[in-house]
Amino acid sequence: MELHQLRYVLAVVEAGSFTAAADAVRVSQSGVSTQVQKLERELGVALFDRSSRRVALTADGERLLPAIRTAVAAIGEIGATAADLRGLILGSLRVGTVFGLTWPRFYDALAEISAAHPGLELRLREDTSARLAGAVRRGEIDLALVAWAAQPPDGLESAVVFDDPLVAVVAPTHPWAARRAVRPAELIGMDLIALPDGTGDRAALDALLAGRPGARPPRWEVATPSVVEKLAVRGLGIGVVSAATCHRWDGIRAIPIDAPIRSRLGVVWRSSPARAALALLALLRDGA
Repeated sequence: MELHQLRYVLAVVEAGSFTAAADAVRVSQSGVSTQVQKLERELGVALFDRSSRRVALTADGERLLPAIRTAVAAIGEIGATAADLRGLILGSLRVGTVFGLTWPRFYDALAEISAAHPGLELRLREDTSARLAGAVRRGEIDLALVAWAAQPPDGLESAVVFDDPLVAVVAPTHPWAARRAVRPAELIGMDLIALPDGTGDRAALDALLAGRPGARPPRWEVATPSVVEKLAVRGLGIGVVSAATCHRWDGIRAIPIDAPIRSRLGVVWRSSPARAALALLALLRDGA
């Protein structure tokens, strides 16, 4: 078997199709498909079920995937060790972040590691916290900036970057605009604006309202923090987000919610991360 065949298998797994995998590895679709088929014949098992629109691993493929990942990582470690001796980091670094992240240090760290290690291929993925944590567990990305309300995602190492209280975001003309605090019970029955399930701010809001009589889902569930701002400033509801989420917003009032529930943003990664992930993690911790 050849190393590039193993890499093509991982590319298909991550991309979900042979066409997308071919784009990712910059090889023709027929080239990727042919090499994977050669590997399957050599191993004597089918790795992929090709009967559906989205290519999926077979049961045998699922069992072999950890070994394939380990083999590719081990080969990569040889080059990484040699590069380390020269003060360089090579290979790829797959990073995830929640939608709409405004923390400047994160983007500065990406720029610094890219400039210091030009042979390193950086990839960035935006998604919800829940999906990013799952991708880190599966080895699809190396580390991610995610949010949580109480405990960090299970099965991962973590470091908190921000630990913030929840605030109610209202327009300057709202009756609450001059308030110094809001009680959780006062949110019951209001037209709330919230981020979707899988985000730390939403998890904190759900924890805040859990078990309270009359609590109902938010009227407005939006994908990004900027939409919360746009709706709240126009008086269309009360946004509930963390203080860090809205600290750069203009034209709104952010009123502390009198409750111990907090929204946390942090970095998560698997145990024994690769050198590139460790380097980025060190930069992020220095800026926290």
